[in-house]
Amino acid sequence: MLRVSVSDGSPDLPEQRAYADPYAVSGRGLHLVRSLTHRFGADPRRQGKSIWFELDSAA
Repeated sequence: MLRVSVSDGSPDLPEQRAYADPYAVSGRGLHLVRSLTHRFGADPRRQGKSIWFELDSAA
């Protein structure tokens, strides 16, 4: 398994939308992550947040 995480200073957690407009300029990131990874999530931190995803070794 490979786990990748990215952190930033913003406390705002990502919003998981039920539908992503394929022609929108933004708002498709989590849909892409959901379709390409095995698990993903967001963890609040003392200052900001950490967004992560995991790929299975068979990926």
